[in-house]
Amino acid sequence: MLIRRFKRVHDVANHIFDRIAIVATSREMHGKFSILFIVLGMLCISHQLFDNEINLECEGKRIYENVTLTAYYPDFDDEDHESGYHDKEGNALKTLQDFVDDRNQYVTVAMDPNLNIPYGSAICIPELNKHFGHRIRFRVCDSSSDLLGTGYGRADICVRSEVDSYDINVNRRAATLFFE
Repeated sequence: MLIRRFKRVHDVANHIFDRIAIVATSREMHGKFSILFIVLGMLCISHQLFDNEINLECEGKRIYENVTLTAYYPDFDDEDHESGYHDKEGNALKTLQDFVDDRNQYVTVAMDPNLNIPYGSAICIPELNKHFGHRIRFRVCDSSSDLLGTGYGRADICVRSEVDSYDINVNRRAATLFFE
């Protein structure tokens, strides 16, 4: 709807821009309309900033349906397990909320270690893209003993906190994974 409004504004501005251009061609009116002419010219091309629809659909080489998504969060209070906030390669976990806040370049996903998915493999989850309103970059960078034997039937999404882990949009039973 917002894009439609800007396109309507763009059409009106183009019409006014054309009328002013005709009037401004006469010498005595040129000085009076030059500022208005410039402003309307900028308005006419500004629609390009808003004319980029985001494709929230996913494409991939391998598609897995009916995947259960669950949320997990870094355990900063875990004294027995030093890597409570690191992935399987020792890098800091990247949370969904930090990605949405533009603080990370991707979101850490944990999957069954028996699958031997290469570290950093990109996946796309259209249900979460649609919920958050833009394409989310997920990377399989973690695993857990809780995921052993689940195959492609389960994926854990890293979230910021325990409270975030209760989000029903992240904890889904019928999601689709696209491996890019």
